[in-house]
Amino acid sequence: MALVDLEYDLDEALKRENLSRDDLSKLREPPIPGVPTNITDKQLAHFLNACGKVEEARKVIKIYYEARKNSPELFSGRDPNRNEVQKCLQSQDYFYLPLNPQGYHVVFHRLSDYKISSYHFENAIRTYFMLVDTCLSKQGPRPGIIFLFDMKGVSLGHLTRVRISTIRKFFHYVQEGLPAKLSAIHVLNVVSFFDKVLALIKPFMKAEILKVLHLHTSDLKMEEFYEKYIPRSCLPSDFGGDCPSVAEMHEAFTKELLGMKDYFLSDDRMIYGDEKVEKAEEVEHKFTKLEID
Repeated sequence: MALVDLEYDLDEALKRENLSRDDLSKLREPPIPGVPTNITDKQLAHFLNACGKVEEARKVIKIYYEARKNSPELFSGRDPNRNEVQKCLQSQDYFYLPLNPQGYHVVFHRLSDYKISSYHFENAIRTYFMLVDTCLSKQGPRPGIIFLFDMKGVSLGHLTRVRISTIRKFFHYVQEGLPAKLSAIHVLNVVSFFDKVLALIKPFMKAEILKVLHLHTSDLKMEEFYEKYIPRSCLPSDFGGDCPSVAEMHEAFTKELLGMKDYFLSDDRMIYGDEKVEKAEEVEHKFTKLEID
C-alpha cells in the first residue's frame, strides 16, 4: 500500500501559520535516526508549527516515532473497522469540533455507555489518538489543540480498568511527541472522586500542563464557560452550543473515521512494517469471523 498523506492544504497552512519551506527541508537533513525517510512535508509542518524552531521540532519528531513504535497497544492495529475500535465507537463519543475563534483545534471525548465492562482503557486511548490524528489531517497545523473531556457516567469502577503504564505512555506522548501544542485540557462534570484520578495522573504531568488543566463541576455556569474558554459556536447543543448534538457529531465522525482507513493502515505499515500489520489484520479477521459464526 502506498503512503497516504494528510488531507489539508499545505500551501494555505504554510502561509496562515507563517511557516517556511526552507525550514521543512532543514527538518530532513541530516536524517533523524528512526524516522521514516518518506515522512511528508504535511507531517513535518505540524511539528514545525508546534515547536517553532527546527532543532526542537527534530527532537519531537524522533520522540513521536519512538513513542509510537514502543507502544503498539496504543498505536498499532488502527483499522477503523477493527473490532476493538468499533467497540469503542459504540460505547464512547469521539469527535472534533469547529476551530475556536483563535484557530485552535478542539477535540471531545466522553462515555456513552456507562457500564464498566464496556470500557477498555488501551483501546479507548488508541481510538482517541485516531481522533486526534484525523483532526490534524483535516484541519492542518494550528496555534494549539484543546482537549475537552466530559466525565459524565465515569465511576470508581472505571478506574480499575486503568493501567499506570498506559497513563505514563499517554502523557509522555501528548507532552513530548504530539505534533501540536497542547494548549488546554478542560474536564466537564468532574466527579467527586477526582482526587483519586488526579493522584493517578499527576505524577506524569508536567507543571505547564497542570497549569492549563481546568476542572468544571456539574453546576458550571455555561455562560461564563462560553465567555472565558470555549464559545457556543464550538460546542454541541447538549452544552448549549450551536453545533449539532453529541450523538449527531459522533455519528458523523464515525463515518469520517472509516474514510481514514487507508491513511491509518499506511501509517501502521510505515512504523511497524507490512508483516506485522498483515498479521494483525489476519487475527482480526479470525475474531470477526468467530463473532459472525
